[in-house]
Amino acid sequence: MPSLSSIRSRGFTLVEMIVYSAILGVVAVLATNATLAMTRAFTDLRISRDLNSSATALFERITRDVRGAYDVDAAQSTFDTNPGRLMLSTKDSAGTSTTIEFYVTGNRVNIREGGADQGSIMTTSTSVSSFIVRQLSNTNTKAIKVEAIISATRGGITKTRNFYTTVVLRGTY
Repeated sequence: MPSLSSIRSRGFTLVEMIVYSAILGVVAVLATNATLAMTRAFTDLRISRDLNSSATALFERITRDVRGAYDVDAAQSTFDTNPGRLMLSTKDSAGTSTTIEFYVTGNRVNIREGGADQGSIMTTSTSVSSFIVRQLSNTNTKAIKVEAIISATRGGITKTRNFYTTVVLRGTY
């Protein structure tokens, strides 16, 4: 008759198999959840990067062009409504008078310089749901306030943020 120790060393009991399977299942579920959480966090990070990249490009360009402009063409601009339009009177590198226009087409802010369309300032993964331009002025100073609501979507996750800037025209302060 075989001893109890020799029978015991040949395999696992049913209880041991159930415990090991349960532990393995818990570890597998935790690993899967950790992987999915990292994927969602990475997607969220990419969306934030897209939003910030579009907003930075848009507002840096508007700031630079408004500061370089000598006037705002109020007749061609659309103020205090969505979508807004901003037409600036400026000079090109040769000193010739020209215009720079910011306008919304297809949920993106585009730019037109001297009548030639330059395309969108924003990344392809973002869209603008509101673009409002306001003119602020008093007897000596002219300023432009721009408000934009920008959204980005990736993998079924959408983020929306509000961005604002106010820029004073050079020489009007």
